Amino acid sequence: MRRPQTGVACAGCPHRAAFVVVKDAVGRGRGRVFCGDAGCSAVGPLHPAATTCPGGEAALMPRYRQAVPAGDEEVPATVCAHFVPDRALLDPVRAPELDHLAREGATVLLCVLASRRDSQRPEGQAALVARARELGCTDVAVLDPFDTLASSGAVFSALEAPGVHGLVFASPCAQLMVGAFEPAEVNAFACMGCQRCNQITACPALAFVPPTCQIDPDVCAGCDLCADFCRTHTILSPRERLSPAEKHAMRVARALGEVA
Repeated sequence: MRRPQTGVACAGCPHRAAFVVVKDAVGRGRGRVFCGDAGCSAVGPLHPAATTCPGGEAALMPRYRQAVPAGDEEVPATVCAHFVPDRALLDPVRAPELDHLAREGATVLLCVLASRRDSQRPEGQAALVARARELGCTDVAVLDPFDTLASSGAVFSALEAPGVHGLVFASPCAQLMVGAFEPAEVNAFACMGCQRCNQITACPALAFVPPTCQIDPDVCAGCDLCADFCRTHTILSPRERLSPAEKHAMRVARALGEVA
């Protein structure tokens, strides 16, 4: 795996997976706002949309660089997905102020990016849930962002009711992993070259080398996010027979140093 690069989400970054899930459920358009910080101590501040931008923060186009709504916009936000790292949520100085976001009839998603080692333990997650409730969330769900089906379902449920909802996306930082996961690979004979995997995730391990997409095995972190969005099922993972819960347990165990 490559060393962290300033302004670019690493391969296997759970912050990227969280943004992909939320963006896919919320959709784009008028009144949809994605704001906050999806960075970490290794890569620095990162606009949520930059997690899926080739080139990262520096290459993010202005139209995607949405700011936190101030309350005086001509087109008010009907759905605001505000991203915040776990460390910032617990910091009384850096914690987000949600009151001005929770306009009448609007839906606010407080997306907590829980990727630190402490946030993988039950007590760490309980502290994040309690803090989210203190900030005004009426309900808080703890999710694995790489379980895209379950996480998408939780986001859709939150969108059904106006108000402030907490979504704690708990999965360890790829740089915390002890040992390497076997990389995924593309079936070059079946890949149609649609580039959907690359366009959705912009993972540094993916590249389009005509006529197909390819995965760099030295960069791939084995998160399998790209496989979830391959419509032709031509991205093959060594973990395809494992359940999302089993894969999550493997990532947590390696992050906590419980695997040799």
